[in-house]
Amino acid sequence: MAKVIDLKDNVASICDAYPEVVDVLVGVGFTPLANPEHRKTMGVHVTIPEAAERHGIPLQTILSALEEKGFTF
Repeated sequence: MAKVIDLKDNVASICDAYPEVVDVLVGVGFTPLANPEHRKTMGVHVTIPEAAERHGIPLQTILSALEEKGFTF
């Protein structure tokens, strides 16, 4: 089964669909996502590209980490 992430989806829905994404995102610097409440409140309002910009994390760093885990976009 292909693991495809639509970068237009919000972070919370991506993490709900693929729980392993939480560990990847926390690993690249989105440490607040380790808290389930934060994911369910703030995560519904931002996409991965938006979060990357807000946190100053290069989007390519995030995409590369997700690709290493078998995700495509």
